[in-house]
Amino acid sequence: MKLTNILDAYQVDLAHARQVADHALALFDAVAERYGLPQEHRHLIEVGALLHNVGLTTNPPAHHLVGRDIVLRHVIEDLSPREQAIVACMVAFHRKKVRPQLEPAFLSLGKKGQAQALALSAILRVADGLDYSQSQSTTIVALEPVEDGLALRLSGPNAAVDGARAVAKADLWRKVFGERLTLDGATPDAAPTVDGGAPDEAASTVLAPWYATPEAPLAELGRVLLRRHLRRLRSAERDVRADAEIEAVHALRVATRRLRATLRLLAPVGPAGELRAHAKAVGRVARAAGAVRDRDVLLADLLARAAELPEGLAPSLEALRANLAAERQKAHAGLIELFDSDEYAAFLRAFAATMNNPSEWNDTPRVRDLGGSTLWRHYEALRAHDRGGLPQDEEALHAMRIDGKRMRYVLELFAETLGPRTDEAVTPLVAFQDYLGALNDIAVARQILAPHAGDSAAGAAVAAYLALREREQERLRAGLPARWDKLNSGTYRRKLMELIVRL
Repeated sequence: MKLTNILDAYQVDLAHARQVADHALALFDAVAERYGLPQEHRHLIEVGALLHNVGLTTNPPAHHLVGRDIVLRHVIEDLSPREQAIVACMVAFHRKKVRPQLEPAFLSLGKKGQAQALALSAILRVADGLDYSQSQSTTIVALEPVEDGLALRLSGPNAAVDGARAVAKADLWRKVFGERLTLDGATPDAAPTVDGGAPDEAASTVLAPWYATPEAPLAELGRVLLRRHLRRLRSAERDVRADAEIEAVHALRVATRRLRATLRLLAPVGPAGELRAHAKAVGRVARAAGAVRDRDVLLADLLARAAELPEGLAPSLEALRANLAAERQKAHAGLIELFDSDEYAAFLRAFAATMNNPSEWNDTPRVRDLGGSTLWRHYEALRAHDRGGLPQDEEALHAMRIDGKRMRYVLELFAETLGPRTDEAVTPLVAFQDYLGALNDIAVARQILAPHAGDSAAGAAVAAYLALREREQERLRAGLPARWDKLNSGTYRRKLMELIVRL
């Protein structure tokens, strides 16, 4: 597809795009020899600059990520797949704090390509800042060497505002090139703002997301969502490594669940072998995270219920906590070891390549072709657990919980297509899942504590704590049918059918 056609289709502000491209080319020419930038990348910096705001008319607050998806959606004339991934990185990195290891387009590149993407992104960020006023009035007079880097000399009525913004966005420049970029020899403490906020945060026309219509290819919707979920997984991974709060592991598990659910739903349209391999790799992360999370939940609950246990059990309770904390530490170390493995690094590269390369996907089936039947099939699978009443044993209830989660993920997968009324179907499903989740927590606690029941120091606390949870289990089981009745009602089925009709 021609670049001009993409710019027209997404109603890009051509005056701003051209100004940023001219600034980017001028900066590239000024530093290419100094930083060893190959001349063949001059074309890439221009393309990236022209496309940097391509997502603004679709999703202004997240237009850098939507723009990335747009770049990866089209086969752009005169760009190889590798070059297209570099341009996608430039669009993703042109605003906000740059965290390259979260970006799927970046992960799909080799080390050389990643270095090139960061270098070009560093230049684009500064070029974009130089038209922060959106006035196309600031001119680069010179880029001159100074003691600790380079200094910009500018002219124009908005040069102070634009220059300050450019210097503020030169954080990546300093990291990549190892030199400061200053304005007339001095870096302002903070970039001034323009009345009404940053100009690139608003768009006069907002287009409907191309992937959120019934006519969209299911594969395209899936690739967009896989990128979102992979970013969330990587963000959670960073927090899990820091190990500052227990919710980080929970966020990681949620990301793995959404990834696995999306991969399962994309089986009819994706490269089957690759999707299965990726699902297995995500499953390994999920299991390792689960060992940590289950103990986090149990430790937190033990602390919350300490006052309900006899005071004389305090030493036994402390011994139990120490045992569980040691298990948790070992499980966390195992999770970090997995993150640090060559196998995990290879998975990230391969997974990112799969979601960024549409050539092996089947883009023929549309959301409307498969969405409605998929949603209803998952609902029927959930209802099949009710055989004249809800299951009584823990294993069967857990299986019902899994099917409920899968249905929820289908609803979330199509949420943007189905519209805001999707929440009417999700809310009672979540309420039912929460009840089943609480019951599952008791079953998991029983399993984890079984090896400690005979411990001379911790055994008494185990027995007293499990007695509390048994009483809670009875209460939860008594309240479960009322929540299931809402999901199993004719009213709920009508709401679900109304959503399906939208497809």
